[in-house]
Amino acid sequence: MRGGFLFLMLILAGAISLSGCAPQFERPSLEDMAMIGVIGFDFTGNTAEVKVSVSIPIPSSKEREVTQSYTAVSEVASEALVGLSTMAEQSMSLSQLRVILISEEYARKVGINKVILDLYRNPIVGENVFVAIVKGRAEDVIKATYEHKPELNTYLNYLLRPRVETAFSSFTTIKDFVFMLTCDCGDPNMPYLMRKANDVIVSKVALFHRDKMIGFLSQREGKLVQAMLGKRRLPRMSFHFPITPTGSSTHLVNRIESNAEQKSEQVVLDFVWAKGRARSNGSQTNPRVHIKLEMRATIVGYTGNDSLDNKAQFEALRRKIEGQIKKEAVAMLLRFQKAGVDPAQLEESFRQKYRGKWDRTVGMRIYEKAGFDVDVSMEIIAFGTMN
Repeated sequence: MRGGFLFLMLILAGAISLSGCAPQFERPSLEDMAMIGVIGFDFTGNTAEVKVSVSIPIPSSKEREVTQSYTAVSEVASEALVGLSTMAEQSMSLSQLRVILISEEYARKVGINKVILDLYRNPIVGENVFVAIVKGRAEDVIKATYEHKPELNTYLNYLLRPRVETAFSSFTTIKDFVFMLTCDCGDPNMPYLMRKANDVIVSKVALFHRDKMIGFLSQREGKLVQAMLGKRRLPRMSFHFPITPTGSSTHLVNRIESNAEQKSEQVVLDFVWAKGRARSNGSQTNPRVHIKLEMRATIVGYTGNDSLDNKAQFEALRRKIEGQIKKEAVAMLLRFQKAGVDPAQLEESFRQKYRGKWDRTVGMRIYEKAGFDVDVSMEIIAFGTMN
């Protein structure tokens, strides 16, 4: 008994003495951390690999902050970050990640599910990180120099924040994309960025089928999709109508061309409120979706020959705008239907009236043979200081 006690004490003493020789690793302080602000993913030519680029802002005493960038190739993003950490003199962290950029080539050929979910599972990455597709390589956007712009991480973060002027796109956070990816009633869309001189612009909308990019939405189509999704504020829209010989040509109050008759009538609307809702008839054999778009707007630009003070002419103009929106909306929905995508999430109207187990296969089977009825109600509440 006594021998066993002595043996136990010897083991304990040995463990204490050995622990004193073990190296000590302290948690790095905030000053010793390299905070990744932007991360980009590019195609390498091998679908099993991904090229990862990161941007790290470095505080500087100069007027402009210094930005460091690093690149590595790996099979998964988290593994690439381990390799990147060996290149920097500080410990890299994703706790301040704000923007995820994915090249168009990678989004088309590989899909973005793998890289997005790898980051989403990381508890350090926040849910409000913005995701965008870029034309060309994401690495080039990260390493480019932007004169007269804030530091890159700040610049892209503000660029991708939702604003009325760029509300033609669903400004997608990583949480939003995971929701849309797992949703059984629609397909994702997100901003499409491209470099132009020393700027990065939100040029159009990247359209997805599940996690692979298949095409684009124009800014105009993006505005209509956002209206159908229930967006309350929409960007300005311009409408052009040909002036026929039988049309009025005696009212020249707002004519821009003074030496020649207007060949077309242009109206620019500033939307102050919008509401969209979709309802289906519940039929699986002859499905139809009724889409109601209600809009209120002010006229901020007009180059026609009619007088906006004339009630009959004003009503005729309003009806032409309603008809044009309806025509464009139906044509857009038919294009989506032919491509087998549903960015407006119209499948949700079928799901609400479907009895049985629902999945995306059921939704697409009904959606692909559905008819569309679009009803547009436009209320023009003012036309500024124009006569």
